[in-house]
Amino acid sequence: MTNYKSILFVSMPVLAATLFFTACQQPSRQTEKTEHIEEAPATAMQDSIAVVTFQPEGGGWGFKINKGTHTYIEQPFIPVIMGRTPFKTEADALKVGELLAAKLRKNPAGLPDLTRQELLDMKIAGVE
Repeated sequence: MTNYKSILFVSMPVLAATLFFTACQQPSRQTEKTEHIEEAPATAMQDSIAVVTFQPEGGGWGFKINKGTHTYIEQPFIPVIMGRTPFKTEADALKVGELLAAKLRKNPAGLPDLTRQELLDMKIAGVE
């Protein structure tokens, strides 16, 4: 093989991979937040946040918050309170999971927080 052909043979796959990855990149869109809008517009990442309830070993209910296909938060018990008490109902687990997912959508870079008062306000069974 000549020098030209060997360079071409090595560089073509690299060039093809570079073009492929460049073509797959989506242009970033910046949105301006105005004072009269309370929530930021949804993005593809935000839309991929989902809450899934499950029954942990030993009974009760828990929830997972998934980002796309990955589990971001797995909560088999009621957060904030002492002990490892699972949610008594699926509805309670879903309610808390949806609140945390909403907070995650507002601040995708951070971890959502939860207070005991929020649990009391939602009337989560087992929180006193």
